[in-house]
Amino acid sequence: MFRLLELYKIAFFISLILFVFSIASATEESKEENEHARVWNKFANDCLKLHKKLTDGKDLQVKSSKGTYINMDGFYTEHRYLDDGRLISQVQWENGDQELLHTIEIYIHDNKGRVIRDFISAYLPSYHHAPTQTLISFHHYHGDLHSFRTFDASGDTVLERCTGKNKKGESINFILDEDDLYNDYDNIMESVDYIECFSGLQQTRLGKYIVPQ
Repeated sequence: MFRLLELYKIAFFISLILFVFSIASATEESKEENEHARVWNKFANDCLKLHKKLTDGKDLQVKSSKGTYINMDGFYTEHRYLDDGRLISQVQWENGDQELLHTIEIYIHDNKGRVIRDFISAYLPSYHHAPTQTLISFHHYHGDLHSFRTFDASGDTVLERCTGKNKKGESINFILDEDDLYNDYDNIMESVDYIECFSGLQQTRLGKYIVPQ
């Protein structure tokens, strides 16, 4: 009987320890989730601030339209802001309510009119705990090649792409997603074309651009 009681006590303490660890783990996951939501929501708000800086009081063409999803007729209103044909920003508001952001895109151009940075944040329909997508892309132009590297608001590299023609006049068109970037099964990142596309793209980390500018 005594031996059985001791075994019950040991089992109880093991269960208690496992329970405490599970609570601690859940608490840590909750903290990480809350931090993720805070950072990504701030990024979306900072996108809005940059949008207003680039558009308020400016003589821009604004094109507006309604957007629809299945069973969500006229779910959002979209406004596209253009400067002499160049897209400066594009903002979608749920049901036209300009306090409930759906998606936002901002494009920064160089003195040749080429996009050098773009910022995108998007929420799922009717879900505003945090954006489901944040993208910050840096563009590079080399001869007839156009490449860009994309990060999310957590600073992770999520995409690289290059299109155009190389020095030999050969067409280039490849895309590397997050899995490709960390594994590179086809050794694309060691190829001559990849080096020609990306050797001049200096942005290897998100850095200060966590705040859109």
